[in-house]
Amino acid sequence: MEYANYFSRLVQDHPGVADGLSGINTLERLFGWFERTGIRLASLDMVTQDEYCHDLIAPLPGERQWIVFGMT
Repeated sequence: MEYANYFSRLVQDHPGVADGLSGINTLERLFGWFERTGIRLASLDMVTQDEYCHDLIAPLPGERQWIVFGMT
């Protein structure tokens, strides 16, 4: 799956989350979104894929689902 497919799926399943994330292209801006939506940094998890790639895992606001951000 390509990024556009993942984002299209997010728009379909969680339009409010997708709207809030549109245009966010840095970790700094993502942390700002976490703060605005009430996602505590203590609730985040990071998984190292290799020396260049990491997955940042965050709970979706008010749900029992998670969203994963791939970072390089």
